[in-house]
Amino acid sequence: MPKKAQAPATLDQRSLQLAESQISTILAIAADAIISLNEQMRIMVFNEGAVAMFGYTKEEMIGQPLDLLIPERFRPLHNTHVAKFSDSPVAARRMGERQEIFALRKDGTEFPAEASIAKQDIGGRRIFMVVLRDVTERKRAQAELAKANSELEERVAERTRELEAEIRRREEAHAALIQAQRMEAFGQLTGGVAHDFNNLLTILTGNLELLGEETRDPAHRKLLKRAVDAADMGAALTKRLLTFARRRSLSPQVLDLNDLVLGLMEILRRSIGEPITLTTMLAGKLWPTKADPSEVENAILNLAINARDAMPNGGELIVETRNLEGEELPFDGKGRQFVLLSVTDTGEGMSHEVFERAFEPFFSTKEPGRGTGLGLSTVYGFAVQSDGHAAIESAPGKGTTVRLYLPRAEDQSQAPVASPAESVRLSENSEVVLVVEDNADVREITLQRVEGLGYIALEAESGPAAIRALESGEHIDVVLSDIVMAGGMSGYDVAGWISEHAPQVKVVLTTGYAAEEAQHDPLEIGGRPILRKPYKRSELAVALYDALHGKAA
Repeated sequence: MPKKAQAPATLDQRSLQLAESQISTILAIAADAIISLNEQMRIMVFNEGAVAMFGYTKEEMIGQPLDLLIPERFRPLHNTHVAKFSDSPVAARRMGERQEIFALRKDGTEFPAEASIAKQDIGGRRIFMVVLRDVTERKRAQAELAKANSELEERVAERTRELEAEIRRREEAHAALIQAQRMEAFGQLTGGVAHDFNNLLTILTGNLELLGEETRDPAHRKLLKRAVDAADMGAALTKRLLTFARRRSLSPQVLDLNDLVLGLMEILRRSIGEPITLTTMLAGKLWPTKADPSEVENAILNLAINARDAMPNGGELIVETRNLEGEELPFDGKGRQFVLLSVTDTGEGMSHEVFERAFEPFFSTKEPGRGTGLGLSTVYGFAVQSDGHAAIESAPGKGTTVRLYLPRAEDQSQAPVASPAESVRLSENSEVVLVVEDNADVREITLQRVEGLGYIALEAESGPAAIRALESGEHIDVVLSDIVMAGGMSGYDVAGWISEHAPQVKVVLTTGYAAEEAQHDPLEIGGRPILRKPYKRSELAVALYDALHGKAA
């Protein structure tokens, strides 16, 4: 029997077939997981993307509950969300409209995902269509980006901190440089003033001594004594100026600061008065330091008096010693070791303006007539000239601490200390002294003082003139020469020429101020003494006598 011919498909059938073909193609090529569910949340469609994403085959998943693809801890919450969505009038929710979810692979691993869900009623039955996207790589990239951003922010913050620290360091270094330049300028100024002032004092003291020898009237002698005392005060003032300017040679000795502090305790207690408590914090096994003991004592007394004035209603004064090295130092110690001497008070403290100028010479917050303004500046100059450092820490209402950092002594040997002369030594054989001085007034008074000691005095106004006098063949026993002179030759140059060409002639050098003085070791110029202006008649007598009798050669 012949086959009945099949009726050609209608237009609606062809459209349906085309739609089904298109849907099948979409399901096959879609990278996302596309899953269709019935009302009981059982899987009806499981595309190739879902197979690749979850690791299950289609045959394994068709008819299985959706819970199989959801981690157990999320299933109750997921069912609640699906029930709410099913009852809501909303037909679909797209990716990004729901909170992040987690899905479960066949191998038990979880992964983050985003999902779109839609519902539709067909033939009285409700079906759900889910499109699921694995966002593991995106989350990883976001986490890496967040980590990179965090690391970048930390690096930026760290670099910012480094830059801020560098800026602060440079600002501090710049401020320190400005301060050092200011102090150096002050040093040059005060050193020059001291030089001229010492020449004037030399003339004054010399003439006063000569007048004293001629005056017998008690009233006149009393007036002369007042003038001499005033000249001595002027000499002490220039001495402090030169200490600040670092232009005065110190007499360093190996010291135990603990012993020195303990030896000053009684003087300190009397100086500061009863309302102030004096406390010491002295380190055990303190390193020895090398410094001028008189300058250390002056520094401690100056600081104690300043502290007393800052505590008019009483308080506490603390003197401390410590060993310091390396990172403990607030300055670049160049790998050396230092001994700290600090004086702390619980007084009023300093304002910022006063703190900035504390080490400047002639700067004082005391009432006129109560201070010279040279206390702290002298302490500063002494510390720096001793190859150390000085620093202040202070704030209003928080007291003040002044710290001196003196280098640890490497050489334990004690420097000899010259004892003062008991009486004025006169010339024994009318020796000839050549006075070399470029200041006419100073030269004139020096000639008179030398002759008054029984010597024969000759004069030269410069170094070259002194050399000509020595070359002339005239007998000269001692050359008394100023150090800084016009004419192109210093006293050191004259002494050097004598050492080479006339070694039998003795030399005594004198100065009121000399920048070179701190740069020359007396041993380099034959151990010759330096007589500092303004000097007393007895000091001149001792210097000439010692030079002639070999004590300074």
